[in-house]
Amino acid sequence: MGARTLTLPGRLDATAAAPLRETLMSLRGAALDLRADQVERIGTPPLQVLLSAAATWRADGCRLRLTDPSEALDEAVRTLGLALDDLTAEGPTG
Repeated sequence: MGARTLTLPGRLDATAAAPLRETLMSLRGAALDLRADQVERIGTPPLQVLLSAAATWRADGCRLRLTDPSEALDEAVRTLGLALDDLTAEGPTG
């Protein structure tokens, strides 16, 4: 089975953090691609959720990948002193 894909919404603010966490946890245990080209705004709480997801996927030995990250996402990550690679996990594709 190939990787599943989740398209991140354009606006990821504090109110989006809990639903994002729930969605990610429902997809736990398999390779996941996060399509990030539509992200126009992202706050710190959703970034924390994504960091936690990357750590979880790493611990599970699964792959988590950002595809086509938007400039807004890249800028928000860099503002916090992070890199887009911090939001990913290497692992099998299936």
